[in-house]
Amino acid sequence: MTRRLFIGIVEKGMFELLYPESPSLSRVRLTRIDIHDSLPPENGELNLVEYEQTAIAVAGHVAHDWIYSASVVDTGEPIVTALVERLFRQKQ
Repeated sequence: MTRRLFIGIVEKGMFELLYPESPSLSRVRLTRIDIHDSLPPENGELNLVEYEQTAIAVAGHVAHDWIYSASVVDTGEPIVTALVERLFRQKQ
């Protein structure tokens, strides 16, 4: 299964998914657990405190309000975060 790239902003410890747009998902949690593992996703949940109010890019697989096998692949400086907010939030 190919991992997808997701872009969003961390707010209140949750990842606000901005791209790709998803009408059914707006805030998701991130876990290192593989989607096929028998462990609950909470066991591998990523702590996003260090990314609060920051745009991040995450690779993984989305299902049921979680991004599985998640890894943060890039983070945005304040100016990039502002651009991501302006570009994606004004579409909503």
